[in-house]
Amino acid sequence: MNGADTPLLPEALRAYPYAWWDQHAWPVHTEESEENLAYARALLEECLPAEPLAEPLPPEEVRLKDLDEADWPEWVVLRDVLLEQMPRARDVTALHMAEAEAEWARQGRDTTDFAARSVRLITSWIAAATLHWCGLYVDDEVAMTPWLQDLAERYVPSGMAAERAAWALHQTWRMPESVAALTRLASVEGLSDEVRSIIDGGLERAAADDS
Repeated sequence: MNGADTPLLPEALRAYPYAWWDQHAWPVHTEESEENLAYARALLEECLPAEPLAEPLPPEEVRLKDLDEADWPEWVVLRDVLLEQMPRARDVTALHMAEAEAEWARQGRDTTDFAARSVRLITSWIAAATLHWCGLYVDDEVAMTPWLQDLAERYVPSGMAAERAAWALHQTWRMPESVAALTRLASVEGLSDEVRSIIDGGLERAAADDS
C-alpha cells in the first residue's frame, strides 16, 4: 500500500481474507473453528450500522440473466467498478476509491457521496456473506448463541443485510433465542415483504416442531 494511502474500512474488515462479493465471499465450507466464529462475530459487530439506514441497501444477489444490460440496477454497475479497483477489503483505500470515483464520473454518473455510499455497499455485502455462513453452514448453533441471535435481530431493522439476518434466525429455529428474536421481529413495522415472509417461516417451523 502506498505510504500516503489511507484505509477506508475498520481494522476487522481490512483483515477479511476473501473477496467481498458473490461466491468468493466467505466460502461455505470454512472450518467451524473457535477462531473463525470469533472473527465472524467481530465482523458482524463492526459492520452493523449505528443507526438504521435512511434507505435499505440492495440485495447481494440479482438475476442479471433475466435483464438486458441496459436495465441493470445502477448498483450492479457500481459493484463492477468497485471490484475492478478494490476486489478485496484490504484494497478499499482512499487512492483506489478515488480511481473508482473517477471511472464513475467518466461514465457520466452522479458522484455525490461516492466514497461513503461505496463503503456502505461493500460493508453490507461482507455482513451478508458472514450471516449466510453462520446461519446456513455452521452446524454448532450452540457456539453462536446468543451473539448470533442478538446481532441478527439488530441487523433486520437496520436496512443492512436484512434478508440474510432473517435467514440466520430462520435456519437456527431450534434455538429458543432465535425463536424469541423472530417473535419480537414479527411485530416490527416497516420490514419488507420478503423479510417478513422469512420471519414467519421460521416461526412456523418452530411451532410445527413443538406440536
